[in-house]
Amino acid sequence: MKMLDLKKILVTVLMALIMILGVFPSFAVSSPVSTQTVTIRVPETNAISTGYGTSGASQIQAQDVSPDNTETAIGNLYVQSYSNSNTQLWVRASGNFVGAKTSNSLELSNLKFAVPGAGNEKTNFSSGYVKAGDQSPKNADGDHKLSLNLYMSVPYGTSPDTYTATVYLTSVLDATAPA
Repeated sequence: MKMLDLKKILVTVLMALIMILGVFPSFAVSSPVSTQTVTIRVPETNAISTGYGTSGASQIQAQDVSPDNTETAIGNLYVQSYSNSNTQLWVRASGNFVGAKTSNSLELSNLKFAVPGAGNEKTNFSSGYVKAGDQSPKNADGDHKLSLNLYMSVPYGTSPDTYTATVYLTSVLDATAPA
């Protein structure tokens, strides 16, 4: 082979290499890599919602309760936890039941609750918070619901009316009682 032919081949190969490296610079020089660490903090959260029966209604419309001192089951109030930590459910009520048409009232002590399956007895509502039960955080199977069965007894001779009281349900993240 002639020196001129060898020179042409070498120039052609060199030009091809320059073109390839110009088109694909990543082959020519290694690209610098930068990394960044991302840190997030997920705080404890505590959230609940309440419902009644299967409709999820937020107001309990109890059936007629006879004024015969017999304890009548009102139904299943439930508390659904959206917390990501263990919580405790505490309940209280505000004052006595007050009649809508009359000035009559029913004592709050006539209303009781029980947590089904918890082995606890029926407990009276009061104006101060009472612990109803423990709730575990939401898991992969769905949200955790805690049911409260309500019971009402109406004394003999109570005037016909629609009586109303407000029940408060609060969730606490630790063993400290709510204020």
